[in-house]
Amino acid sequence: MRRFALRVLATAVALVVSVFLAIILLAYLPQADELRRSAAEQALSQLWGEPVSIRGAVTAELWPRAKINVAGVAAEGAHGARAQVDQLAFSVSSYDRLIQGTLRYGLDVAGAQFDVPIAGTADARPGSLLASPIYILSLLPHLTVRDTEIRLGDAETGWIFALKMADLKNAVEDGRNVLAAEAVLNNQPLTLGFAFDLSVEKGEGNLPYGAQISLASSGTSGGFTGRLDIRAPTVRFDHGLVVDVSAEASSIAQALRLAAIAPSIDGTGTLRAHLAAARGRVAMSGLDLKLALASGEHVAVTGSAADLATLDGANLKVVADLDTGAPSAVSLRSIVVTRLTGAFASGPDGMMLDDILIETNAFDQNLREIGPVKVRSVERDPEGHVAFKGISAVAGPPERPLAKLAGNVNDVLSLSGVDLSGSVDIPVASVLALPEDSGNKLGRFVGSLSVSDADGGLGVDAFTVRIDDSELIEANLGLVLDNLAKPNIATSIVVDSLLRIPNYAALAAALGDTSDFKGLVKFEGRLSGNTDELTMDGRTDIGRTQIKGALTSLAAPGGRSMVKGSISSPLVHGDEILKFLRPEQPQPRKGFSVKGARAPEGGSQIDLLGTTDADIAISATRLEGGGDTATGIEAHLTANNGALRVSPLRIHYRGGTLSAVIESEGRSLLRAKGSGEGWPLSSVLGRNSSISVTGTLHLAFDLTAQMGAHDLLGTLGGTLTARVGRGKLGTGLLDLAGVGLFAGLFTSSVYKGESALRCAKVPLLFQKGVGRTHPLIVVRTENVQALASGTVDLARNRIDLRVVPRPLNALNGDAGHSFTVKGPLSHPAIALATGGADLRGNYGCD
Repeated sequence: MRRFALRVLATAVALVVSVFLAIILLAYLPQADELRRSAAEQALSQLWGEPVSIRGAVTAELWPRAKINVAGVAAEGAHGARAQVDQLAFSVSSYDRLIQGTLRYGLDVAGAQFDVPIAGTADARPGSLLASPIYILSLLPHLTVRDTEIRLGDAETGWIFALKMADLKNAVEDGRNVLAAEAVLNNQPLTLGFAFDLSVEKGEGNLPYGAQISLASSGTSGGFTGRLDIRAPTVRFDHGLVVDVSAEASSIAQALRLAAIAPSIDGTGTLRAHLAAARGRVAMSGLDLKLALASGEHVAVTGSAADLATLDGANLKVVADLDTGAPSAVSLRSIVVTRLTGAFASGPDGMMLDDILIETNAFDQNLREIGPVKVRSVERDPEGHVAFKGISAVAGPPERPLAKLAGNVNDVLSLSGVDLSGSVDIPVASVLALPEDSGNKLGRFVGSLSVSDADGGLGVDAFTVRIDDSELIEANLGLVLDNLAKPNIATSIVVDSLLRIPNYAALAAALGDTSDFKGLVKFEGRLSGNTDELTMDGRTDIGRTQIKGALTSLAAPGGRSMVKGSISSPLVHGDEILKFLRPEQPQPRKGFSVKGARAPEGGSQIDLLGTTDADIAISATRLEGGGDTATGIEAHLTANNGALRVSPLRIHYRGGTLSAVIESEGRSLLRAKGSGEGWPLSSVLGRNSSISVTGTLHLAFDLTAQMGAHDLLGTLGGTLTARVGRGKLGTGLLDLAGVGLFAGLFTSSVYKGESALRCAKVPLLFQKGVGRTHPLIVVRTENVQALASGTVDLARNRIDLRVVPRPLNALNGDAGHSFTVKGPLSHPAIALATGGADLRGNYGCD
């Protein structure tokens, strides 16, 4: 038995000695070079994930610890994967630590360059660096790195993250492996810090292994700090990771440089998020991103996503405060966007935008759900510009989208290299808030648009839209808005428009309004210029009236505008214009508006009159109405700091001339003061009147009206006095009513059927459109004085007078036959009066 034991011991010793001798021979004999190289290539290929070749020597050391040195390591793989290492050493713990049961290994890398695809490679060995670059986390506690560059990138999209480390060493502190290094990321200096849990006690939970990665960058323009707190279920950190992300940037531009992105913006920002990796996807929750841009804008993004890479299951809220301190807009030129908010949510076909709110300092506008919005790829060019390639956005039902847009943006941060085009097909009833019974009477907006910055500024190269499928309205609009934000460009805005309404009353009814004008309304014109100067040339037809305009709007300081030009017409039909401007029986407007639009609290502060100065010449060659013709209209309109003035105003109409000055008093009152003379009564009362009248009418007036009122005549106030000199009445009834039936038998004017008119005076005092006799209307013939009192309601086209005639030789005696004049102004009814006030006295016409 003893002999057997000695034999076994001798055999064991021989075996150990043989293994030891084999190790020595393998480590030092030159003949073992190929064997050492082959073994090293296989081990490194397993670690890298693709075949590795070794061009230099492979040597081994046995004292004071086992160590293998490899020189000239190289690998060329698919998808841009590449590795080159000048010197690499693998070692284990010293022998005394091995005897104590402590086994640790170390990797020493010097003079290396690694190109690693961001997404790894599909054919790489599972668990290797190329299959999952995050596997590097499990190696970091064992690494010593000198003069090494790691390039993490995507060859197709151009993304490259180049990290250069001069010296990365590890040390054990309080049971944690701690590493620190001064590095350069994308040519920007960076301080890296790593910390790892080394020992784990059982029962510590499902994620017992932890790591921290910190980054700190500083420069002349500010700094960036970031930290990743990582927990993992295995020491390899290859799956099931949970990461808390935090970052702060005192310079967004510096953070962009670290990410190899062109620093088109700057400012400060903070980021907080929670990431969880599971089965090939990374979920994000608790996102809280805040940016304060140097240009004054503030952007906040909050939300979550089921997959960060594809934004599947995304639910994000974006708020961009652009100019919250802007004062309320008082002119069209001072309107600015103050805030943008929107909710992004992933749908079955792509990202959806909902609850979009555009806030301005003049109004707010909500937009319906837009989407799906897709981006084929996010790419980066060599200069660091981030591009969205293959953008597509659709709104509305897939079978007939309301809007489509597709194209590219070559620099997202600076909004340059924009090339987008699309189409719209939207029911008018989806844009305007119309009465319910309007239905689809107004048709659809159908058109196309393209947007680019080809001319040096972001603009709409072409936008054409028309209204289809409507019998009430025909419209075409073509716009070019290149360089809209840039002044001093000869022509950057061109708008060609055509509007044709066959029956204005029918369209007004569809819009919830009323009109007695059933004629054609048409506009055709062009608007061109830039933000400094806009010119409009066009023609408007209202029934048979033609109005031509040539106006220029010039930008003035403080957001003001100066409008100059002329408005002329060869022919104005006054009766049709009055019907177009005012219905015979005004009713409160039901109103319509753009859906989703709302005025700010307190209402809009836009003041067109107060912020627009004007100098416009107005003329018309002829004015017709009721069969009579004016020889011309001349007016000069000026506006200055809210003060409106028309002077002089001259109208030659029906043989007479009206001269007046019209000017604003305050911000709401318009005053017209002037006179008229030379009108034959026959033309004023109309050729179709049942009573022929001759004589000449003279007017004097001082009237006011409320500016901007829907029914201007309904706000009329002031005085108007009409006088008539000598003339004739083609009837003897007034004399008959004054002298009585018996005396009329002896009055020549009665049986001749014609009275000589000595004079007439009609003094009216207007209040809210109703003129009351002030004090009385006086009409004198050769035999009778007739006094009348009552009202003339211009707003409602009504007259209500009581007329009391008396013989001139008995002005204080008994009255004759009093009568009333009631009804529409154009054809009132005359009837004998019963009761009422007895008007008496001796009145002249002065």
